[in-house]
Amino acid sequence: MVRKNPKIGLALGSGGAKGLAHIGVLKSFEKHQIPVDFIAASSIGSIIGAHYATYKDTQKLEELILAFTRKKGMGLFDFTVKGGIVKGKKTELFISEILGGAQFHELKIPLAVVATDFDTAESVVLTSGNLVKAIRASIAVPPIYQPILYLDKLLADGGLSNPVPVSVASKMGADITIAVNLDRVFVENPLTTIPPLAQVPMLAINILRHNLALHAVKEANVTISPNNKLQVGFIGWYHFFNNEKAIQIIQEGEAATDKMIPEIKRQIALHGREHSLLRKFTSFFKKQ
Repeated sequence: MVRKNPKIGLALGSGGAKGLAHIGVLKSFEKHQIPVDFIAASSIGSIIGAHYATYKDTQKLEELILAFTRKKGMGLFDFTVKGGIVKGKKTELFISEILGGAQFHELKIPLAVVATDFDTAESVVLTSGNLVKAIRASIAVPPIYQPILYLDKLLADGGLSNPVPVSVASKMGADITIAVNLDRVFVENPLTTIPPLAQVPMLAINILRHNLALHAVKEANVTISPNNKLQVGFIGWYHFFNNEKAIQIIQEGEAATDKMIPEIKRQIALHGREHSLLRKFTSFFKKQ
C-alpha cells in the first residue's frame, strides 16, 4: 500500500551551544504544523532531540534551558585527567532526570542517536538499549568529555563522524529529510589581519566541521542553516548560562526555519503528487 502522507525525518546536527537553535526549529515546525516522524541526532542534537521525542513540548524544553544557571552547569562537571576533562557521570544523571528516565522504546517519536567509534572512526547508530548512555556517548566531545565504553566500543562525539545525520534519518524510513546544519560559516566581520595564534586552532576546526557538514547534508531534501550571528564556537557552553544569548540562538533557529517552511511544504506537496500518480498507475494495472 502506498502511504498518503510522507514520513518526515529531522536530522539535528552537532554544534555545542549552537544546538539551542534546534529548539527554534522545533518551535517553527509546531507553529506551521509540520509533523516530525523520525529524529536522527548527533551530539547536542541528541539531547534536544531526545527531550522533544519524550515530551513533544518545546515550551518545556525552552524553560529547561532558560532555568539552566552557571551554578547548575558547573555542578555537572566531575573533573578528571583521564581521556578528557569531564567524566560525565553527573551529566548522565542530569540527562536521566530531564528525560524522566525514559528509554528508546518509550519515546513518542522514533529516535536514532549517532556516536563515533573511537577506534575505527565509524559512525555508530543507537536506536535501542540505554538512552542515557547513547546520549552520553554522542556528546562526548574531545577533549572535554571522556569517551565512554558502551556495547564493547569506545564511543565519542557523533559530530566527529556524522555531524548532520541525514543518511540515518533516511534509513529510519523518512520520505522527506530535513537537515539542521549548525556548522554553516557565517561571516559578519571577515578577517582582515592575521589572527592571534590562540584563535587559529578553533578557526581551523570550524573549517573542518563546515566542510564535513556540507557533505552530510547533500542527501537532504531541505537544509536549515541558522545564522550564528553570535559566532558561537563548536562548544560555547557559556551561552547556555546567558538567557539573552540563549534566546537569540533559539530565535535564529526559528527564523531560519520559518524561511524554509515554503520549501518544506513544497516538498510535501511534491511527494503527494508523485505518489498520487503512482497510485493511479498501480490501480490501472490491477484492473487489467
